[in-house]
Amino acid sequence: MLVAVHRGWSFRNFPWAMVLTAFALRLAAMSLLHSYRFPSIHDHYLFGTEMGRIARSLVSGGGFGSPLHGHTGPTAMVGPIYPFVVAAAFEVWGTYTTASAMSLLTLNALLSAITAAVIYLIGRRAFDKRTGTWAGWIWTVFPFAVYWPIVWVWDTSLSTLLFALVLLATLRLAQSMRTADGARYGVLWGVAVLANTTFLPLLPAFLGWLCWRQSRCGQSWGRPAAAVAVAFAIVLTPWIVRNQVVFGRVLLRSNLGLELALGNSPGRDDPAAWQRIHPAVNPAEMARYRTLGELRYMAEKRRQALDFITRHPALFARRTATHVLYFWFGAGMPARVIRFPEVLFGLPAFVAIPGLWLAIARRSPAAFPFTAVVALFPLVYYVTHPDLRFRHLIEPELMVLAAYGAGTIRRNRRTGAREDRPGPATGPGEAT
Repeated sequence: MLVAVHRGWSFRNFPWAMVLTAFALRLAAMSLLHSYRFPSIHDHYLFGTEMGRIARSLVSGGGFGSPLHGHTGPTAMVGPIYPFVVAAAFEVWGTYTTASAMSLLTLNALLSAITAAVIYLIGRRAFDKRTGTWAGWIWTVFPFAVYWPIVWVWDTSLSTLLFALVLLATLRLAQSMRTADGARYGVLWGVAVLANTTFLPLLPAFLGWLCWRQSRCGQSWGRPAAAVAVAFAIVLTPWIVRNQVVFGRVLLRSNLGLELALGNSPGRDDPAAWQRIHPAVNPAEMARYRTLGELRYMAEKRRQALDFITRHPALFARRTATHVLYFWFGAGMPARVIRFPEVLFGLPAFVAIPGLWLAIARRSPAAFPFTAVVALFPLVYYVTHPDLRFRHLIEPELMVLAAYGAGTIRRNRRTGAREDRPGPATGPGEAT
């Protein structure tokens, strides 16, 4: 018995081995790159940008506000969770100090490392143990998965982990979802959306799929679905009430108008050109933001963007196509997709495509959630503007699909090779 257990265990199949290895790699990269040393230019703006600014306002008694330069009042440009995390670090280690940077990047590294174990569980639940093992280890060592947590003080690593947990919970509830399960699921969704509202379009898709699965299994879905909705609303209510009291007409975030304008304004078609017209780096836009206030400024940006789209539909279509390419492959034009480092960045997307196709072709029960992630999550970035780190939020799902596709193709080739290999020759009189 002990021998059997010993033979069945291996370091590479142990999910916490992935976590420990991933955490060590990220800490080593942070130490090697000295990524915790943020320059002090622009009053330390590069230390967390809007997150850092809001955190400074929180610890200095200014409330949840002033996301750019100077004291500009309340804001709803970002979700509430991560600014409070940064504020906690500032409270303990000091505002914009190296110690705060190290603590926050170490936390990001830990969250990213834990994601490796969740990826393993997703792959095992959705497909098989081998897929989970390969996906978890790919995440552990993939350069961009190591890079983003240790260079960027933002909610990226937290949101990536939260959404991976959402997907894992979705897969687990596919066979049976009780009312209590629905309530916990709704709470998890609420926390994920408060961290990053980009996930919101996937909630109705996932919940609808779960209800359909419940009905196919002959189980009631009405009460569990209602529990999801109620729990989700309860989690979001304090933030919504705050925004209604402060602004009057903001539910979750206020910055859609600006994000739309950043990708749909006159100028170059470079996907990264938006950075030059953001109020954080453009003094004229910052002055306009300060004069109008956040809501009026965002409304103005929204009108400008919609006017641009209406006047230049062909250009909008071309830019949207460029945004699609940039989101998935990190390149502004097709010719750059095969160059380095773009080819390394785009590798998970390249390999995930056959994995998703195989999941759909084989009618895997997990095919729909993965398809929804790939189809729905990037839509807002297509019509606004993409950035290289945005795809990181769904990188765990891409890793699972990539591992599943590569593993299935490899096993099929092995099977085909064995079938094509001639069998042993038979002599005269021997049975054939």
